[in-house]
Amino acid sequence: MYERVLQKAGLSDKQAKVYLSCLEMGYAKAPDIAKKSGIKRSTTYAILDELIRDGLVNYSQKGKIKLFKAQDPQTIIEILNERQQAVKNILPDLENIFIAHHLKPKIQFFEGKEGVKRIFEDTLRCKYKKIYQIVKVRDFIEYPGENYSKEYIKKRAEKGIQSYALHPISGDIHDEVYGETSAKRKRVVRYAPQTIFHTSMIMIYDYKVAMISTKAEGFGFIIESKEFFQTQKSYFDFIWDKSSDKFK
Repeated sequence: MYERVLQKAGLSDKQAKVYLSCLEMGYAKAPDIAKKSGIKRSTTYAILDELIRDGLVNYSQKGKIKLFKAQDPQTIIEILNERQQAVKNILPDLENIFIAHHLKPKIQFFEGKEGVKRIFEDTLRCKYKKIYQIVKVRDFIEYPGENYSKEYIKKRAEKGIQSYALHPISGDIHDEVYGETSAKRKRVVRYAPQTIFHTSMIMIYDYKVAMISTKAEGFGFIIESKEFFQTQKSYFDFIWDKSSDKFK
């Protein structure tokens, strides 16, 4: 049983056997470890070198004799955490490679209040935990509705999704719940000229761009496209850099 679990943690079958043998024997010579694990002596030496390199085994020298000892099993958790972090560090690059070869542009249309809610629900599944928004708060509250809007903000924050929002610098609602920077609601707000707010809401996330109309037209759509995403994100960044963190 232990061998299977160690294999799931990333050790090979032989590494698991040698490590468990070391764990049971305390300090021991390589030939004795080979005998207990049932692995050839020459192979055992090579595996011990691998385990030493991974920090799972150490040794002490007595004259010409090396005595090997397993490290605390807690070390396995530390190694797994290091490997997980290493993968996280390169994950954005791996995602870009995947998207470049597998993402096919597509567009989805949604109608009515329930359709618009489906767009918001899609943003709550965003992988990169960041949403960039251009939105008139008044329109957001009106459609799809104040109760839903409050619940959406609550869910987004609970999921650890950070919002970067551009709101009109004047003539809109500016309060803690909807229109201001709030650590509790995981939201950073800047204020831009009223002239850029031609639609109720634009949301940029993952490699998607969602646009939602006002209540008057009652529809929305999601475009999934790397090129379109990059274009809209550049547009957002340009406005963000020129916007104020104070409203009038």
